[in-house]
Amino acid sequence: MSKTSRIISSLLLVAFVVAGGLALFYRQRIVDQFRVWQFEPSQEIASIADQSSMSSEGQFYFYAAHPKIESSKDFNQHCPRIEKASPIVGCYASGSNRLYIYDVKDPELDGIKEVTAAHEMLHVVYDRLSQSEKDKLGELLEKAYKKLEDTKLKERMDYYHRAQPGSRQNELHSILGTEFSDLGDELEAHYRKYFSNRQAVVDLYNKYHKQFVEIEQQAEELSAGLAARKAEIDRSIKNYEAEVADYNRQVQTFNQRAKDGDFESQIEFKNQRQYLVSRSFQLSQNRKSIQSKINAYNQDVEKLNSLGKHINQLNRSLDSTKGVE
Repeated sequence: MSKTSRIISSLLLVAFVVAGGLALFYRQRIVDQFRVWQFEPSQEIASIADQSSMSSEGQFYFYAAHPKIESSKDFNQHCPRIEKASPIVGCYASGSNRLYIYDVKDPELDGIKEVTAAHEMLHVVYDRLSQSEKDKLGELLEKAYKKLEDTKLKERMDYYHRAQPGSRQNELHSILGTEFSDLGDELEAHYRKYFSNRQAVVDLYNKYHKQFVEIEQQAEELSAGLAARKAEIDRSIKNYEAEVADYNRQVQTFNQRAKDGDFESQIEFKNQRQYLVSRSFQLSQNRKSIQSKINAYNQDVEKLNSLGKHINQLNRSLDSTKGVE
């Protein structure tokens, strides 16, 4: 073999090795590209991708997982619940590379399907990252998490620790990316690859999440106030009953003295009677005041019950298991 031939052969071998390495490196990307080409999004899926402000790269990963909106029966089969008290509205099955969204229909929760889609799309993204990329990203996520100091978020992360051990950073990646603003320059740069306007999806989250927050705050304020008012009403009733008992004793004494002719003068008789009339009037006013407080208390109890029913209705709308009852 000539020197030139040997050089050409060596170059071809190097080219083959490099091409093979690139093929291995981009194997998942190639697979995803074929899946995207094979997928024809429904009008609703396409609208969700658009409304959640996914970039072309974000839509690529979203469509690669062949997203599907499902009613309760099918959704429960694809996305089994881990804890009974913790309903889920979406899931990404890494093994089958499929993404499922529960078809929440409550108009008060408008936007939840878009946020869920974005959340699950970020799981697809995380699934494609190398370990070194995950490690670097994990440091940024933990830093942002600590800065937020959000009690509700901590409770959610505790749930994932129980239900899905090892998923902390994967879940933080999706939660922070769709529910919180101002995560720092490096994280924002990361998310800009997948969203053309990430704040839009955060706004959608805040819009429906506000329904829960406001109702819970109203219920907590009412509940705290009702407890104090109930105690005050109970004290007022106790004092009123004691005053009525004392008044009745005074009336009984007055009547007995009048029967026995025990008053020294007509003036004393009239003064004592006037005192009892005045006290009777005051007791009547006290009774009306207490009744007014009771009526107002009962109205607020009804309001609290109504808020409870409202929050239960919203929670039921999120609960795919209730959809098959």
